[in-house]
Amino acid sequence: MARNPIRQNEIDERIGKAADRFWSAFQMTENGKVKSTLLLYSFCLCWLFLLVYGLCFALLSAPLDALLLGMGAPVPLINAVEALAPAILGTAICCLVWRLPGDRRLLPAAFLWLAALMLACLITLLILMGWEGAGVVFPFFGMFVLAPLALGCGASWFLYYRHWKKRLPVTEPEPWERQ
Repeated sequence: MARNPIRQNEIDERIGKAADRFWSAFQMTENGKVKSTLLLYSFCLCWLFLLVYGLCFALLSAPLDALLLGMGAPVPLINAVEALAPAILGTAICCLVWRLPGDRRLLPAAFLWLAALMLACLITLLILMGWEGAGVVFPFFGMFVLAPLALGCGASWFLYYRHWKKRLPVTEPEPWERQ
């Protein structure tokens, strides 16, 4: 099947314009300010969240494993506790950002960045290991990535939704008040 070069050029041009619009949000304006501070701050915050979750898993996994193995707990219970306990603690620490003054969209945006990074990591792992390695990647991905992402995204969107519902409605001034 032959491709239409004119149609392909139109598609390439649209994709290029969309990519330019996206990446232009990270560029500086003429006076040296960032165009979108929300994108920049949330991207940096997602790396901090990644560090927090990594430390929670690194510090809690060994003690939880020793405790649960000493009690003779079944392996599925050990796996569930080792996935959920650090994820809950990490989410609680990350959600402290909500208490800071500023843009309330920052917390959900940071978790969206974190989800995008983790999806990119999963795709890269599957490409590098091939589909034969998917049996090894998926259990660890589910245990160490999906639990924190689900809890973090859920908590941040819940907080933002609650904030959004409480906001004051914007009212238009009466015509005689506009002066």
